[in-house]
Amino acid sequence: MLSSKELPQHLTMSERWRAYAQMEGTAVGSGGPWWWRISATFFSELYGLAIYLRSQLYSFGLLRSRTLPGRTISIGNLAAGGTGKSPLTIRLAELLVQAGGRPAILTRGYGSDLKSSDSMALLAGKVCMNPVRQARAPDEGMMQSVALPTVPVIIGRERYAAAQRFLREQPHNAPTHWLLDDGMQHWQLARDFELVLLDARAPLPRLLPRGVARERVSALKRADSIILTRCSAGLPTVDQLKILGNLTSASIAQTAMLTRLPEHSVEGGHSFDSSIHAPICLVSAVAQPEALLAAVTIQLGLAVAAEIRLADHGLIDRRRLLSAAAASGSILTTAKDYWRDPRVFAGLPQPVFILQLIVMNADAALQPLIRQLI
Repeated sequence: MLSSKELPQHLTMSERWRAYAQMEGTAVGSGGPWWWRISATFFSELYGLAIYLRSQLYSFGLLRSRTLPGRTISIGNLAAGGTGKSPLTIRLAELLVQAGGRPAILTRGYGSDLKSSDSMALLAGKVCMNPVRQARAPDEGMMQSVALPTVPVIIGRERYAAAQRFLREQPHNAPTHWLLDDGMQHWQLARDFELVLLDARAPLPRLLPRGVARERVSALKRADSIILTRCSAGLPTVDQLKILGNLTSASIAQTAMLTRLPEHSVEGGHSFDSSIHAPICLVSAVAQPEALLAAVTIQLGLAVAAEIRLADHGLIDRRRLLSAAAASGSILTTAKDYWRDPRVFAGLPQPVFILQLIVMNADAALQPLIRQLI
């Protein structure tokens, strides 16, 4: 990871701030300059106080968590994005279907222009419950719906209200299990099971904005099960596992992430051939673009001629894509980026390939949960 002195000079202040926060990791020292450490620590304490007060309002019943019929499973994390939540949520839904359940995914819909009080639902990549006002389906919701054609994906910031509307309008599709996507901090909904994902490279991050954690690590005491993602040789460390064991009584499973090329391009006419399709143009608007670039160059060994890197859920400009990819043999992107707007990638001179993020050991990590839920 870059040191604070090696950050690219063109970064905006917000991008630089986030880079400093990601450098913190679990280190005792800091990746940022002194002025940043002081100001970030001050704001982290304020943020931590606000989160604590909010949790106490729920603990004392001044704010109420509502309950949905069936069983609700929260899939969440401490860190703000980038822990591999999407592929694990999809696999958990697949395993529930195989076990005879009827899961539905409840998601907030990051990156959508859906109004705060509005909701929509997708089935097999199509809208099955229309929003009150026309809105674009969110990228992750569309990606999940295409991958899980029999599983409703219900989208709305007010997730209880979105679920109730779905039950009223489609009672024949009533779920047995609700998968609360990114639900650890969504206290408005009661849950029967709390699944927490932690990135093994930095499983115990500092609190925002000095780090990338949305809650203090003491929140892990609420977890029923913890899955460490992106594990590798030496990660997590013995000391990290010991600290985790002191913070929670939950089971702890370890998984690894592997990036693979698909068998065919999105239009189906090309199988990837590095002698023809490399160097590539890499297009992403994800939480951890550095990890994606490393996976493409190190895991897959591909040369990158051009890269379009946008903020998480950012909209891709087709003219910029055409220009950037001109000297490339193909375009590689993530499923989330592709499904944000497939029209951007349609009819390009180069074939488009969607990278696959595989969670190694996912079934072994999730099967104990399935046995408790069915």
